[in-house]
Amino acid sequence: MEKRYIEKFFDNMKQKEEYDIFNISLPITLIYKHNYNKNEQLFKQKYNLIHSDVDVLAALYFNGKQLSPTELYSAIIFSSGGMTKVLKKLKALGYISRQENPNDKRSQLVKLEKKGEEVLLECLDDLIEQKNETYKSLTKEEMNSLKKILKKISINLS
Repeated sequence: MEKRYIEKFFDNMKQKEEYDIFNISLPITLIYKHNYNKNEQLFKQKYNLIHSDVDVLAALYFNGKQLSPTELYSAIIFSSGGMTKVLKKLKALGYISRQENPNDKRSQLVKLEKKGEEVLLECLDDLIEQKNETYKSLTKEEMNSLKKILKKISINLS
């Protein structure tokens, strides 16, 4: 969405009080779309991965490096549709392994391997750089306020 249309949108939202909520939802949508597209391009070009691949690696990394499939489904951000395909791809790349689940013989645990951790950490470094660029126009105080507000909203979504 071009800057002139964004500015026009905000001007038009002033016409009706009930439209005011769109002054919050549009920026969130635009930021999400911008970040998603930038991330997807980065993951594909540099790592030959997509969001769901990186999401699985991150879920494992930030949650003890080994999860059952059920725990993994609950820990990812994106839809769990196609999880089997993602796990097969990551296993073929040597980023994860599957191990027998001592608590449930019917399932296998998904374990983050060193190679997968290394790739994820590279992705995170790239993402940090990208995100800092996105939010560079905010002061430290604005960033802290935004973090608190977004955390509050995010927690209430669950």
